[in-house]
Amino acid sequence: MMKAINKKLFIAGICAGTSLMFSCSSLREPKTMRLFMQARRPNVELPREETGQTGILSEKVKFEQKADTIEGNTATVQDSATDIWRSVELERVDIVASRKVIKQVTMRQGSVRLEFNVKVPGVLIDSCWRVTLTPLLRTNDSTETALPPVVLSGSEFARMQERDYHSYDLFLKGIIDPSAYDSIFLDKKGIARDIRKRQDLYYGLYGKERDRQLAYERWKRLTLDRQNFFNMRTEANRTKLRHRLDRKRIEERVKRYITGKDTVGLGYAYNRKYQRQANFWPMYKMHRELTAARVPGKYRDLYISGRSLSDIKNYAFTTGDSTEISRNRYFFDEIARNEMNDRNRDEIRRRMIRYPYIDSVAVRETGIPGKDYTYPYEITLPVTEGMKKLQLRLGSIVEASDMSTWTPAPSDTLVFVIASLSDLLDRSALERFTVASSGVASLPDSLESEPSYTPEGKEYAEGLRLLQEREYRAALKILEKYPDYNTALCLTCLGYHSEAADLLAQLPKSARREYIYAVVCARLQNAYEAVEHLLEACRRDPDMVLRVNMDPELSDLIPQFVGLKEELDKIASGENGI
Repeated sequence: MMKAINKKLFIAGICAGTSLMFSCSSLREPKTMRLFMQARRPNVELPREETGQTGILSEKVKFEQKADTIEGNTATVQDSATDIWRSVELERVDIVASRKVIKQVTMRQGSVRLEFNVKVPGVLIDSCWRVTLTPLLRTNDSTETALPPVVLSGSEFARMQERDYHSYDLFLKGIIDPSAYDSIFLDKKGIARDIRKRQDLYYGLYGKERDRQLAYERWKRLTLDRQNFFNMRTEANRTKLRHRLDRKRIEERVKRYITGKDTVGLGYAYNRKYQRQANFWPMYKMHRELTAARVPGKYRDLYISGRSLSDIKNYAFTTGDSTEISRNRYFFDEIARNEMNDRNRDEIRRRMIRYPYIDSVAVRETGIPGKDYTYPYEITLPVTEGMKKLQLRLGSIVEASDMSTWTPAPSDTLVFVIASLSDLLDRSALERFTVASSGVASLPDSLESEPSYTPEGKEYAEGLRLLQEREYRAALKILEKYPDYNTALCLTCLGYHSEAADLLAQLPKSARREYIYAVVCARLQNAYEAVEHLLEACRRDPDMVLRVNMDPELSDLIPQFVGLKEELDKIASGENGI
């Protein structure tokens, strides 16, 4: 198992090394070097069909060589991939600074749809690098939000990423979960050796005691045999002595009896003689007995305890012994390496996967070197209160497989102006709040140059300002005190269509009033009445026809009613639509 793991790590190292060794350009120079020798850049553009409601703010600087400064022999332009250091004589250099392209977009159901093209010149596409194009969106504040990027990877770059991920995958497979340590990092051979040693130890202890017991019993047997032999000889000698003296006593008693001598006391005398001899000579009195004092010291404990072979206690190998041994028998160097790899897997991932895949992309494609690329980017964004315009630019970077990078020049900025019904507010309503002594006959277009107003007029002007800034709820708190066209407009912007319709019905007819009434009716699903108010608004002010395409509620009515488009075109052209 350990050999298989080491083999995986070795293969991962080989793959990582191979991806560094093989490349499609020189190892001495960065692969992005030729990008520094050209001036092309990725850019964002509006779709070609977008011609209306747009504008361009640009700056163009032109440098030209006069006829007397142009040399006769000019170098032929070579492929930058062949010789990136070749210099080229140019007759003219055009430098276009970053520009702003302005487009008006309409809000539909509380959101706007932005459509633009992300373009990459073919000279910026190569098989050895990746081009990441990130649209950066800015709203009213100065914070830019990155939209899902467009990623163009070269074929060689993509293969390099696959190799890196494969190497990292092999590395991850080589990381062992702690729950599998017993099956992979357990030193089974070492455990077997330790178990055998422990078993040999237990057997050795038993064998030592067994040999000692056998030796003791052998010594005891020999000692008892010798002792019994001598005790038997002693008893035999005493018996022989007694019987010999008894024979002498009988012979002497017979002799005395025959001779007529007295035999009284003869038995006593021979008995005393027997006692004197038996108690004096060792051969008659030395009776041997096995005691602890006579046992050698190495066997004395066995003699005292009276142990036999069956009493010898042995140690048996248990699961506790196995657990104790295995707890300290792992490949700890491999475990330390495994845990280090596990702790540092993020760092190792950054090291092995030089360019990870980018998550949450709008599109990820393989670019064709030398071929221009265009991606139609579309995104729908919710419109928040106070949002008036959106600025979008393109952040891009080229990342090569040799870790070199190149950041193109800044792209153009697309400005999307959000059309809103609040653009139809009526500032002439402020005239009723002007101070008579001011002598102002008509209200100027700008609120900044307005004449003196009454306190109510100043409050009303603040409501118009909030309405213009699309802070509808704050504006309604002021304008609801002065129910008029602007109040109805604010109610419409907030989605209070029924309240707006009730108020509009009470107001005198005007082009703006009819137009807002048409929007309200369309939102209330009253299409026929909406068309009537729309035509009336356009007849009163033909410029309103140009506004229709900016409000989806009204532009959606055109395909629903046959002849409505033609009628609006007649009004816009100046013909009487009545």
